[in-house]
Amino acid sequence: MNEYYDVSKLNIGQMVGVEVDPYVLNYPLSDDKSVWVADQGGQSFVLRFYRTDRGDLNQFLAMARRYAKLAHPSITRNYPPFYSNVWVFSVSSLCGGERLFSHLGKYPDGAPLNVVLSVLDPIAKALDQVHERGFVHGHLDLNSVHIVNGAGVLTGFGTHHWLYQITDGDMDGRFIPPEYNKRNPVSTVASDNYMFMRLLLATLVGESWLDSGTVNTLPAHLESLDQETWNKIKKWARPAERYRPKSLVEVMRLLRANLFQASTRATKESNFAPPQPRHFQSKKTKLIAALTGTVAATAIGATLLWPSAEPPEASPTQANAVETPETRFDRLEQVLEEPLKDGGNAPKVEKIAPATFQMGDINGTGDDNESPVHSVEIPKGFYFSKYEVTFDQYDRFAEATGRVRPPDNGWGRGNRPVINVSWYDAKAYTAWLTEQTGSEYRLPTEIEWEYSARAGSTTAYWYGDNVQSGYSVCESCGSQWDGVSTAPTGSQASNPLGIFDMHGNVAEWVEDCYHDSYQGAPTTNQVWLADQCDGRVLRGGSWFDIPSVGRSATRYRAEPNLRASNWGFRVVRLISP
Repeated sequence: MNEYYDVSKLNIGQMVGVEVDPYVLNYPLSDDKSVWVADQGGQSFVLRFYRTDRGDLNQFLAMARRYAKLAHPSITRNYPPFYSNVWVFSVSSLCGGERLFSHLGKYPDGAPLNVVLSVLDPIAKALDQVHERGFVHGHLDLNSVHIVNGAGVLTGFGTHHWLYQITDGDMDGRFIPPEYNKRNPVSTVASDNYMFMRLLLATLVGESWLDSGTVNTLPAHLESLDQETWNKIKKWARPAERYRPKSLVEVMRLLRANLFQASTRATKESNFAPPQPRHFQSKKTKLIAALTGTVAATAIGATLLWPSAEPPEASPTQANAVETPETRFDRLEQVLEEPLKDGGNAPKVEKIAPATFQMGDINGTGDDNESPVHSVEIPKGFYFSKYEVTFDQYDRFAEATGRVRPPDNGWGRGNRPVINVSWYDAKAYTAWLTEQTGSEYRLPTEIEWEYSARAGSTTAYWYGDNVQSGYSVCESCGSQWDGVSTAPTGSQASNPLGIFDMHGNVAEWVEDCYHDSYQGAPTTNQVWLADQCDGRVLRGGSWFDIPSVGRSATRYRAEPNLRASNWGFRVVRLISP
């Protein structure tokens, strides 16, 4: 009998598989170290190692081989397993999106209906289609659904079928179907549909509902749905298999019909209802107006809502009646990647909503230049880089403008963050983006940077007060690149806003002049300039710095003409009035 490698002894940077082209372990995804992100040949994969105490080897290999044949655009790809005398593991593509768990952090009381449809409609279609072919996911929860360009993608499809038992160590226990509470459970279509309904309810009413998780604790009414639809949803979510829906597409069809009906009601109300003072406007009217703006946003939305009949075109009077800055903002795409005139694309940017937050040394552990803590308003939304600007992106600019390409220190170019660039270099790049796209790009303000880094948190880092492996790259953050080099962008987890690498990897230039403190700092979002602007600001820490330099509040000065191997930048794309 083979003695396979003890997964609890796996370490970051360890090579597994074959000697010629091994996988290099990047960071673990599970507490027991049986699931890892690993790199091979410049690409990232998810490896799931076989454990002799968890299930049968032949079942592990058979399931991995069978699910390697599954292909669907809303499902991450599985590959044939690796099997040797030492190593046994399955291989899947790594999804670069944001986990649904993080995404729902933006909607603690439930997401708008248009967001629910955008996320879960592709999931419902994918599940119905592959269920007909005999494939079952088996462990749907808030971590197995990722958000890519606003749409849901399923990860880890079928990877748990070999287990003797699925526990809350394998998936979020709040989603485990009743039939899993026995040895050798069998995953079925009904199991998937039960878990999908819980995903749907968590998205509609807020993730915290799952803590009680019974249908009886759901609200009697839901503002975004008519009562008949809401009653059906609650019935389909009951634990007994006889209540579970047979078609998930049918569930989503009912939701789309409600969105269409809400938009129709809003149009009628805008035409015939007397105008109301804004401070007397009901919450229901506000929701309907927001939904109306979303429905009108794109041709794709119109097709999904009512493919068999084209809705009448709204008159200018009707459009003006419901048009507000909020509805205009809501209609904008969540993620942009604008094409360049010379080919390729601008950096991918994420839509950030208006907000107010506390800026500075909230925790009382920072330097004097992080004080005083002050409230800052961001009255207008903006688009913020999901990733640091990469060598690929900067090299295209350098070649187009005849600039010298910055050195990469022998670490590689591609999707690693560009380094050895000055503040002036970064500004020249944003000016070129503006010319290439026709949209206005610039470096972030300090306010935009800190708000995007915090992502609603009040802790030192967006994920807590202490660094954790898998979240940051710094001098001692627990990654294979710590104190050695930059990491490829997106190698660590994204924050709840869908932004990667805000703590570490490379420190990032921002637009503002440096000031010794926040005395006299702006209280609304703007670039903070000075008569004598000798220095600019760097934020976020780097692979070279100690962890505290990467805190959300840390800021330091650098002369704008200097370059370093741990400095880079990212961009902001402004939203037109």
